[in-house]
Amino acid sequence: MFCATEGRCRFPTEGRAPVPRFPTKHAVSDGLRIAYSDAGAGPAIVFLHGVGSLREVWDDQLRALSDRFRCIAVEYRGYGESDVPPLKSLASSCLDRRSISRAAFARDAFAVMDAAGVNRAHFCGLSLGGVVAFEAFARQPARVASLALADSFAHYPRGVQTMRERLSVLRELGMERFAAARAAGILRPSAPRRLIERSRAHMESIPLSVYLAATRATWTGDYRPLLPKIAVPVIVLWGEHDHTVTPRGLSQEISAGAPDCRGFVVIENAGHVANVDNPAAFNRALANFLDSIA
Repeated sequence: MFCATEGRCRFPTEGRAPVPRFPTKHAVSDGLRIAYSDAGAGPAIVFLHGVGSLREVWDDQLRALSDRFRCIAVEYRGYGESDVPPLKSLASSCLDRRSISRAAFARDAFAVMDAAGVNRAHFCGLSLGGVVAFEAFARQPARVASLALADSFAHYPRGVQTMRERLSVLRELGMERFAAARAAGILRPSAPRRLIERSRAHMESIPLSVYLAATRATWTGDYRPLLPKIAVPVIVLWGEHDHTVTPRGLSQEISAGAPDCRGFVVIENAGHVANVDNPAAFNRALANFLDSIA
């Protein structure tokens, strides 16, 4: 259950024995504590979650890949065990350093790398996480060794034009009702109840003010001009059932535009959160890609 206190609770996986959670570490970004998980040794991978997830969305990857890689899962400001920016910093007109934006989330990732003593890393981003990975490369390309972009986009069609409607729906429903309506839709058809409930609980835990600000950040960027400038290896992964949130064409646009794209991988039996729906296939594709550029 979600604890509405500053030290927010995490969520046990319903329907199975509890799995030990990776210990929480903290970095500081713009004066805010940023939580992250850090497991394993070897080449570093920075994992970046989506707008409605927490860093635990990457737990299957940390468990499977940390025997060969140093796996670092970032939790953006406002999410999970990271600090929530002051309410005034979350207003749409606010531009202070503690506000929420794509650039701010990229700074959170770099702050985590600094705290972990990692100068350069492979970036693996899911949905919004892919957008943040683009922003990170645009700002500090020397720190990005490669990009693995899962169910993401360089530009979302009509993202700007539909923003008022998106925000209105969020305000009308609130996070509890929004999460209940949205959770199953990001997973594969007939996903097990435990995954739907975990998705719902993660989404519901995000403060409405944070989700509103993160929604504005998620859907309004345009990284299409950046694509031909990406001078590192790229792999694009897409869940075969992700027809509504980020349809296949958005991932194909990335793979066609990145000069050194090493592959477009369709993750079978997976929806928008392909790494959760089919972690074995996702992990295999990611590890093969990283091995190919080692």
